[in-house]
Amino acid sequence: MSNNNMETIQYHEMIQYVKEKLLQYDQAQSDGKNIVQYNRFDHTMRVYHWMQILYVGFPQKEQIDIEALSVATIFHDIGYCEVENIHNHAAIGAEYCREYLKQNNYDTARTDFICDLIARHSDKKNMYDIPMELVLLREADLLDDTGAQGLVFDIWMETACKRDVSFESILKHMEKYTVRLMQDNPMRTEKAKEIWEEKRKLTETFVKSYRKDLQGPENM
Repeated sequence: MSNNNMETIQYHEMIQYVKEKLLQYDQAQSDGKNIVQYNRFDHTMRVYHWMQILYVGFPQKEQIDIEALSVATIFHDIGYCEVENIHNHAAIGAEYCREYLKQNNYDTARTDFICDLIARHSDKKNMYDIPMELVLLREADLLDDTGAQGLVFDIWMETACKRDVSFESILKHMEKYTVRLMQDNPMRTEKAKEIWEEKRKLTETFVKSYRKDLQGPENM
């Protein structure tokens, strides 16, 4: 069996393990994103997809430990399985990953590095003076639930949380969350900056058109 096939099987087993653990979060009825049945495992797979796009677009690939980055991305949100303590999900997730890797005889030094990436992935404020693997993981995480998806999420949350929903209240929700989030580009790598800018332009174009529609024919 080739090394590539072995890695594919290995990642598949990790993904299945994470999926089973996150069922505890995805089936819970709690505050926040679960109000709208937000699927944390699906989020994990989308982040994994964004990570691959950013890795392919990164010119200095020799600097990246892609195995460590892949494993960290798969496990980055597993800590949400402890539904009562989701605010500490990064630290909890690092411990779940450490136990899994230990049981599967992973190299200790690489395990430490992977778990450090998971433990630090939630702090999105600093994109410098950190390993590039952490940069790519943070960027991939930020790219999910933004742009068009962010606008749909705004509608989803507004309609789920209120009874007196209106076109105007949805617009205010978009302006408060996705529009404000997209104003500044937090990315470091060129590929991530490019994708973020595309999402920002789409967001601004949609909201501008939506706002214009709500003004009525007399204001057009």
